[in-house]
Amino acid sequence: MNITKTIQETTTVLLKIELLPEELKPYLDKAVRRISKQVAVPGFRPGHAPYDMIKQQVGEMEIYQEAVEDVVQDTLPKAVKQEPIDFVGKPAVAIESLAPGNALVYTATFAIMPKVDLKKYQTVKVKKTVPAVDEKKFEQTMADLRKLRTKQEPVERAAQTGDSVTIDFDIKLAGVSIEGGQGKDVPVVLGDKYFIPGFEEALMGMKANETKQFQVTFPEDYSAKHLAGKTCDVTATVKQVQQVNLPELNDDFAKELNFKSAQELQDQIRANLVKELEQKADQDFETTVIEAVIKQADFEPIPSLMVEYELDRMMEELRQQVEDQGGKFADYLSHMKKTEPELRDGWKEHADKRIKGALVIKTVAEQEKIEITEDAITAEIARRKAYYKDAPDTQKQMDGFDYRAYVRTVLRNEQAVKKLKELAEK
Repeated sequence: MNITKTIQETTTVLLKIELLPEELKPYLDKAVRRISKQVAVPGFRPGHAPYDMIKQQVGEMEIYQEAVEDVVQDTLPKAVKQEPIDFVGKPAVAIESLAPGNALVYTATFAIMPKVDLKKYQTVKVKKTVPAVDEKKFEQTMADLRKLRTKQEPVERAAQTGDSVTIDFDIKLAGVSIEGGQGKDVPVVLGDKYFIPGFEEALMGMKANETKQFQVTFPEDYSAKHLAGKTCDVTATVKQVQQVNLPELNDDFAKELNFKSAQELQDQIRANLVKELEQKADQDFETTVIEAVIKQADFEPIPSLMVEYELDRMMEELRQQVEDQGGKFADYLSHMKKTEPELRDGWKEHADKRIKGALVIKTVAEQEKIEITEDAITAEIARRKAYYKDAPDTQKQMDGFDYRAYVRTVLRNEQAVKKLKELAEK
């Protein structure tokens, strides 16, 4: 195996790897066995047809193409070991020459890990502030909690503010029902203002089994641009009117939530809000500290490949977030009126900041000589396995060497961030 190493513009390294025909033979034999399991050859059991027979069936180029992935997966790590590279992300692999009877030549382009001069990062000082609980937020939280325990009672009277009405409705624009503008048995709490302006107001005074026609005008900034500012006709039928009875905030209410008294409940809610504020303040403090270190540090040029890797990661994070919330990524893009390339283009500055933050944390870990013990790694993996106790496949993925290396990096980064925060607070 011949290897040629080329440094390109200080940000990437290109390895050119050549395998002679005789070096390819074991990979071609393996590819033939794999193909012969899929291609029927008279007189031979699946997986046992000889090379020449498979060559006649599918062509020799097909065998070479089948072997390429095995070749790269096996030889690239050996090439990197022979020609050490401090790289980040996955290399970009390209096949330069592939033809039966000739050498296989491919290239792998690596993004070089940029060096960072943190200057005197130990001198960075940031003031950490934790705001007091907003009393309006506290009161709203208590009100929301009471709403969760409301009891509804059917009434014969006309609907009024605070009532819950169950309706069927149809919204039309120029005589045509709009997409998503119909509903059956939809509960509407009058006064909550979840519908477009004028909709809930029109339901006021209606009784069960009454039908009413009225008009509403969509706001100028409505998300569906074809409806923004348009006046539509609505037909609504009230099927039921219910009085919403909000429970009083007393000891009996608190006991329904497993608290001894209303005071204990309020104390706990306030403590939860304080904890949220402290967590948010800590996150803001961490971000500010890292940004301050980035500002005074000197970075080597960030490889474009590294930026692309980070954009890939950001795209996957967003996709996962949308899907975890039960949505479809294609629908999200449609709603945002963006394509993936447009999103990526708008994220480049943020991707650069994320990369520099990661480089700062990595460099601090190195300069502070932070090491993670095997016991700490084992304990963290055990904790994660306990969290995924009902997902054996996920647990199994945590048993490999690569996952231990990943957990080591996570814990090391956490310790580096902790050290930075400690230094900034002193």
